Amino acid sequence: MVSFSNKGEKRPADACFRRMTPPAEPAVAPLPAVPGAARQSGLSLRTSLAYGAGNFAFAMLGLVVAVNLQFFYTDYVGLAAGLVAWSLLFARVFDSFADPVMAYVSDRTRFRLGRRRPYILGSAIPLGAAFYFLFTPPAAADPVASQGVLLVYMVALYTLTYVIWTIGAIPYYGLGAELTDDYHERTRVIAVREAFSLAGLLVATLLPAYLIDLYGGRAGYSFMGAILGAGVAFFLLVSGAFTAERAAFRALPPSLGPYAGWLETLRNPHFRRLLWAFVLAAIAGAVPATLVIYVAVYVIGTPPWWTASIPSWMPTWSYYLLVYFLSGVLALPFWNAIARRFGKRATWGIAIALATATSAACFWLRPGSIGLFTVILVFGGIAFGNHIALPPSMVADLIDWDEARTGSRREGSYFGIWSFATKFANAFTGFAALQVLEHVGYVPGVPQSPRVIIAMLWMYSWFPAAFYLLAGIALARFRFTHDDLDAVQRTLGRSN
Repeated sequence: MVSFSNKGEKRPADACFRRMTPPAEPAVAPLPAVPGAARQSGLSLRTSLAYGAGNFAFAMLGLVVAVNLQFFYTDYVGLAAGLVAWSLLFARVFDSFADPVMAYVSDRTRFRLGRRRPYILGSAIPLGAAFYFLFTPPAAADPVASQGVLLVYMVALYTLTYVIWTIGAIPYYGLGAELTDDYHERTRVIAVREAFSLAGLLVATLLPAYLIDLYGGRAGYSFMGAILGAGVAFFLLVSGAFTAERAAFRALPPSLGPYAGWLETLRNPHFRRLLWAFVLAAIAGAVPATLVIYVAVYVIGTPPWWTASIPSWMPTWSYYLLVYFLSGVLALPFWNAIARRFGKRATWGIAIALATATSAACFWLRPGSIGLFTVILVFGGIAFGNHIALPPSMVADLIDWDEARTGSRREGSYFGIWSFATKFANAFTGFAALQVLEHVGYVPGVPQSPRVIIAMLWMYSWFPAAFYLLAGIALARFRFTHDDLDAVQRTLGRSN
């Protein structure tokens, strides 16, 4: 077992782990201090809350798209699962290549409002509108004969939604790395942001189910799109209007071109190691997000006692999501305390191990096993709360290392690559999961064959467990501690 001191350093007894660990990177050469770029800490609660509000919007929209969209188009609109898979793949891959462009544009922006806020504000209303139309496709009297029209509509609206998302999200996540220079305060800022994220996820587990039940079928999905779309616009406007940027960073040299900037960013060895761990973890999480409603409906099912005692607006899949995300919300203070004691890398490693175990346990789900799934989701949600809070905080530390090496700040490039990795993981694993369902004989709205059930269970359990395990192995190579950040910030003239 690997043990850590209170700043994340390994103890001498960890000889095995030391053999896996690359030597420390050479110190960066001192650079002239940037005028006005003094150290910033002691971030106000008002700024933290205003910034975090934006993630309520992104998380609420993101969960509904990730969990409900494919089920809506296969089981309500009538588009074949294989065509839905191609739609998801095309839109996400197309949008992925917009990430470096948006990162480059944001890093070079010199508007009076700042480098990030204009895009957060400008994307708010268009994103809400696109979300509404994504869940309001044209009605087809004969869906089988209208597959081409439905496919074009889904591809167009899904691509548009994600492109607008990118315009707002890349600057938004880059802004979070600029607000403070303090190692632990960065974790708190990200924790506040992700608390808003988890609150948005909780709303997205309850409100869609209620509205769908209230208005019925496609009309419910459409009304849900209108209500949540308006909420997305509101919270992004609040975040963009009330989060102040650091004007001094606009004086830094402009970044390289979009793709050249990415290549330069990937020369950061610490970031490369962290990115590998994150990509593997993102792949692990993508298939369960795609299949959770299918597993809830077709593997576990809805027992008679549930129908008799639980309100109709609370389907089992909504309950499962609520348990998962509520566990994540409640775990955030716990993970923050553990990170202060053991360091960020070790804390994320604990969560990866927990996610590996809970994923594997899903293989034993059977019809009616609501209790077992609830226990699994409590621990899986605890791990998820760590996964969304710790890694982005670690990236923020590495941006300082890059600034000391190059003299430029490229938050947009770093979080553009981060977003690109997430989208590619979601695109290809979600595509593969739906293609497997199509191949093994999935038919919407009817009891599934044993072949389909076992395929769902394998994809929902052993596949993510294997990739979480690989993510933990990749994380063992990451070496950047609190002391390393202090040394970098002394080089930048922003130390205590």
